[in-house]
Amino acid sequence: MKQQMKMVLEMDDMQCQNYMKLHGNELFSYMLSNLGSPDSVLRDELIYRLFVKLISEQQLETIQLTHALKELITDRYLFASIDEKGSDDVFIRSFSTLWLTGLFWLDQEHPFMDSELRSKALEKSATYLLQERDTRGFVEGKGWAHSIAHGADLAAMIASHSLVEKRLIPIILEGVASCFWKGGVYVDDEDERLVAIIMSLAKSDYPEEILIEWMEQVFDKLDRKTPKKGYFQSFYHARTNILQFMKTLYFALKKSKRYPKLQSTASFFIQKWQNV
Repeated sequence: MKQQMKMVLEMDDMQCQNYMKLHGNELFSYMLSNLGSPDSVLRDELIYRLFVKLISEQQLETIQLTHALKELITDRYLFASIDEKGSDDVFIRSFSTLWLTGLFWLDQEHPFMDSELRSKALEKSATYLLQERDTRGFVEGKGWAHSIAHGADLAAMIASHSLVEKRLIPIILEGVASCFWKGGVYVDDEDERLVAIIMSLAKSDYPEEILIEWMEQVFDKLDRKTPKKGYFQSFYHARTNILQFMKTLYFALKKSKRYPKLQSTASFFIQKWQNV
């Protein structure tokens, strides 16, 4: 099957279309079953690359896309062993978020989801960042897990989807805030991917006042968790994550010339907490 995927990746549109008519169901079923393989070559360079090719060239039938979507939002994929940290199932969850991001993108460009399934898929996906506990970036010998970054990409896509229900945005924002307290310090550009969620909301003119209130709540929690004495690693890791996120957000807002009040609020808190 690896050789078949390599071959299809090299095909032009017409060749790929003809191949998918004959072998598409078998190929796509294999890809879906192995999307979270610990083998980084199979997972990243073959399956995910081919998935992107197939959806961007619209080589998949609606029935195939719909089946994949229904599978991806289950405990077998997006929520596989969601309470665990350190297991290989993180690759299943993480790459499920990437597939879902691609499917929601396709649905924006060429709608294929019925309204009930779309609503269910968006709602399920919106809870992912809140539930994910494994914060690993690169896993030696197995490649990128990057579940927080990939989950942020999914959340940004949901936030920008024209048919997203506004009630899901607070869930996504709660998920972003939870990422600061999952343990450890992010070092693989997770802050930029999380900030992209806020920028997606900015582009859709989400109320600035709600985001200011959310930011204040992030720092209120940090204030409540401040050690009265001694050293608590979890607090200082969270503080580092929050400040890095806020600095990245500040410059993103400045560059975009959006949400000046939110930018000013971020500046205030950054200065307040910089040397604490």
